[in-house]
Amino acid sequence: MMKKWFSVILALMIVFSLTACTRVVVRVPAEVLQLFGSQSVGGYQAPAQQTPAQQTPATQTPAQQTPATQTPAAAKPAAADSLGSFASRDEAIAYYVTAYNKIATDSKSITRTYDYTSNYKNIVDVGGNDAIAKVAKTLMDANMKENFDEVPGTINDVAPKGLSSISINSSQVSQVIVEDKGDAYVITLKSTGTDENPELDCQPGQGSAGVIGPLLRTEDVAGGAGDMVAFEGLHAKYPQGQVTATIDKAGGHITELKFDCPCILHFDQAVAVKVLKVQNTELGLEFLQTWVMTY
Repeated sequence: MMKKWFSVILALMIVFSLTACTRVVVRVPAEVLQLFGSQSVGGYQAPAQQTPAQQTPATQTPAQQTPATQTPAAAKPAAADSLGSFASRDEAIAYYVTAYNKIATDSKSITRTYDYTSNYKNIVDVGGNDAIAKVAKTLMDANMKENFDEVPGTINDVAPKGLSSISINSSQVSQVIVEDKGDAYVITLKSTGTDENPELDCQPGQGSAGVIGPLLRTEDVAGGAGDMVAFEGLHAKYPQGQVTATIDKAGGHITELKFDCPCILHFDQAVAVKVLKVQNTELGLEFLQTWVMTY
């Protein structure tokens, strides 16, 4: 779902870029319409004042968008843990890890009850082209809908995807919050990435973002776009995400997992079907999922 949405939005952004250059009504490719499951996305007239020169400001460079130029996350004080009855953050983290690893061995059913991909902090930057970014933002808001359908799954569907067991050390968690609900603990773990200094290109089970929640990996993006788009300098940047687990005290089982994990995709250049280049683009996506388990 994540890579499908990125492919759709990126393809449409590039289509609208081409529209801006040639000042014609958009004709969306059939491949994009199939991804939307629709016969039309609507006709848009490109702004008459738009010119190619406006699309790539002379002062814009990839270096301005990369984490290296940002303020280090260490400049901000870490949020305090709230551990409840746990003696240490390591103990609380270990409790979560043990409960997570029991999903694969003990659960009778795993069901996704909620799924939503939204635009993270309204980040849509198409090489500084505000007109095209506005159109892309409108399309995202119109088509990214909350999904409350109950979808059966397996442990391989639950983040970190493809892993039946995980391991988390204290350095991968910026904050631990524990709520005691009587018969259950609600434990929230937050990753160490920040907007100022996000983690880069994590893999499932690795890095702070990789052990906390869903990832949109760069190879998934390139694969999802297929032959429509070729990328240069593609990176996935992960600000702070979090996972919240409800764990029953009697069996130490996770009964509900909630993920809230943002990702900022940046690419130095994308070439659409060898026709048009779009440079220095960033797109913010936020992935929210809820999974419930029975035992």
